[in-house]
Amino acid sequence: MVFYAYVKQITDDWSYRYVITFASREVADEWWRAVSTSTVGNFVSSVQRVNAHFYTHNVNVANSANSLTTSGVANQFIGKVFFTLLNDQVGRNVTIIPPSDHFTDHISGNSFFIRSKVSPHEYWYCAQGDNSVYLSLTERTRFIVTRDSQGTAGTVIIGSDGIIITLTTSNLSINVVTASGQVIVSPDPKSGLKFSDLLNKFTAGPLLNQSTDKTRKLFFTDHGEEWELA
Repeated sequence: MVFYAYVKQITDDWSYRYVITFASREVADEWWRAVSTSTVGNFVSSVQRVNAHFYTHNVNVANSANSLTTSGVANQFIGKVFFTLLNDQVGRNVTIIPPSDHFTDHISGNSFFIRSKVSPHEYWYCAQGDNSVYLSLTERTRFIVTRDSQGTAGTVIIGSDGIIITLTTSNLSINVVTASGQVIVSPDPKSGLKFSDLLNKFTAGPLLNQSTDKTRKLFFTDHGEEWELA
C-alpha cells in the first residue's frame, strides 16, 4: 500500500513544500536509509527526518526531490518514489495525506508488542517461568527490537537489517529450537535474524487449550504469517 510524507523547507514557512509518495512504508524507510547514509554529504546534512510522515530539507544545500536523480544518493528508488510540489503559502490549497491506520515507527531500541496482521487481537506472549513463546488473546509481552550493529540505537529499521528481539523485563532474547522450529526465549539470541524475518517468517502452531491465556505456540518457518509491531 502506498505511503505518504510531507517535506518542507527548513529556513521558511512557505517554499519548497512537497508531498512524497512512496510505493510502500518499507520503501519509505529504505529511501530514508539511503539518503541519511549517502556519501553525498549535502543530502545528509540537508534532509532530516522529524517522524515517518514529516521531513525537512534545506534546498540551499540539497533539495530532497533531487535525491532520486543524484548519483550516490537514492536514484535506485526512481521507480518507487515521487515528489509533488505543493502550492506556496499564499496558494491556499494543500494536499492532505491520508492517515495510516495502526502506524508504529520502527525505531531501533524501542519496545513493542508483536501481533498478527490477520488476527490483530493475537499477541506474542511469554509466561513467567516458561521459555516458550505463545500467541494469546488475553495477554501480551513487550519486546525491545534492536539492530544488531553497534551505534544504531534510534535509527529506522529496514527489512535487510539484522535484529535482536529481547524481553523488556530480563536479558532473554528470541531464539529458535533448530530441530523443531519452536520459538523460545534464551540468553542467546537467534543469529542471522533479519527484520523482514520478524514480519514474515513466524507462524502459529496447533490450537492449545482455549481456556488458558496461551492459545498457540509460535514457530519459525520460511512460509510464515504476517506480523506487525504495535
